[in-house]
Amino acid sequence: MSMTLSADAPLQISLLEGARGSLTRLPRTLRVLMAAWLVLAAGYETSLALQSPAQRIRYELKAAAADLHALPWTRADDRVQLAIARNLDDRAFQVDVAKFPAEVAVTLPSLDRKTCIEARTAARRIEGPVVVALDGYGSVADCRDDNTMVWRIMP
Repeated sequence: MSMTLSADAPLQISLLEGARGSLTRLPRTLRVLMAAWLVLAAGYETSLALQSPAQRIRYELKAAAADLHALPWTRADDRVQLAIARNLDDRAFQVDVAKFPAEVAVTLPSLDRKTCIEARTAARRIEGPVVVALDGYGSVADCRDDNTMVWRIMP
């Protein structure tokens, strides 16, 4: 007996039914944990999306400072740049590691006036095991329509 398949015949497979069947076979506790994890992940991503650019800059600089603190002082310059760069991935930036381990300069070009004013307040100085300090921009009047701001990360 031979069997032939037609390329025109639709497959009777529903991805939704397959996923539902797979989930119903999992223990209830695991399904609840998976749902809780998805809610937490969605909430975290939503909170990141709702941050202002200045809050995001502060968050990124704090993460860069923590990564820099974890590096040995003998680390090669390109490794230091990579450690800082992975925290600033969605924006244009420059990292100057010429004075590492004393300091690393992070330059963020093309910041608008509103972001500059907010960043002056939110990320002017970040204290911790590693200090992050804004270079210049002592007053609101220093913020223009297009700003290049430099932060010094000092382990």
